[in-house]
Amino acid sequence: MSEWIAFPASEQVSELAVVPLDKRERLRDGPTDAATFAAAFDSIPALRQIETGGKPPQRTAARGSLKVASWNVERLRHLQAIGDTLAQLAPDVMLLTEIDKGMARSGNGHRIAELAGRFGHGYAYGVEFIELDRGDPEERVTHAHETNLLGFHGNGIVTDLTLSRPFLIRLEAEGKWFGWEREEPRVGGRMAIGGQIELDGTKVTLVAAHFESHSDPEHRAAQAGHLLDVIDRYDPGAPVLIGGDFNTSTFSRRETASALAAALAADPRRRVDVEPYEPLFALMAQRGYDWTRCNVPGAPTERPDDPAERVLGKIDWFFSRGLKASLPAVIPALKADGTPSSDHECLMVQIELI
Repeated sequence: MSEWIAFPASEQVSELAVVPLDKRERLRDGPTDAATFAAAFDSIPALRQIETGGKPPQRTAARGSLKVASWNVERLRHLQAIGDTLAQLAPDVMLLTEIDKGMARSGNGHRIAELAGRFGHGYAYGVEFIELDRGDPEERVTHAHETNLLGFHGNGIVTDLTLSRPFLIRLEAEGKWFGWEREEPRVGGRMAIGGQIELDGTKVTLVAAHFESHSDPEHRAAQAGHLLDVIDRYDPGAPVLIGGDFNTSTFSRRETASALAAALAADPRRRVDVEPYEPLFALMAQRGYDWTRCNVPGAPTERPDDPAERVLGKIDWFFSRGLKASLPAVIPALKADGTPSSDHECLMVQIELI
């Protein structure tokens, strides 16, 4: 397992290898020790594959600049609304996280293929987790009498440009979601997916990343270090743009409610001005990445159903290396009726070569 996590995976397939329902049920109901998780992780080819599909590229290269969207689309269950928003933004490349394929909670559809089809674009898709049940507790109740056809949940890229050398980076394989402790049994781990677009004759590496939510600042920094190491193994000299959900809450999920309240009272802005509390930013700076020109400062990127539930945080980011970034924007994740289309806002940025 550790051998293939240290390097980018590059196997392309037209369809991810199916994990049979009986195997998913055995894993759900069986032992949850580390050895069983490792064996399951190694036995599932889909965790090392990149599904590519959709329409053939309409453009081989871009000129002048690229408009890039990054969005945690929360299962992509509200595909119509998210597609409407993206149609208005007209990005050249979409870096998307939290996309279902064959999950009852999102209609058992192939959501990234459906979205790409709406635009006549191609896509690359990789699996973060094999879902062993119907999802989180609320989803299991809502879809209690349905069955997941495939159980895939992952990240992807949609574009009408040629995406060369697509790759997948597994950010961790700790098995913390294996079993029922977090109330959503899964096999897999957080991951990133990327590839290269030609811009003015130069290959630019674009990456969609999703960091662990049940973590702490040190763990997120470790995931960032691993991500950058593997990107450099892929192409150390290329300009890079990374977009995604980095879950930069500034806290650990182990914090008590009273500790959270005290910390926010001491610094009411810490959920949006997160850099001093998240060591991954210092690491990014050391490795030559900038975020100040890629992102709207101080703007939260969470979109919960009820904003009064908590202090909203800035947890989604772009990071760039060797690029000129401009026109950062945070786009509201809203349907036509004003309800959320995702629990994250959409980010946009324009990039050019330096």
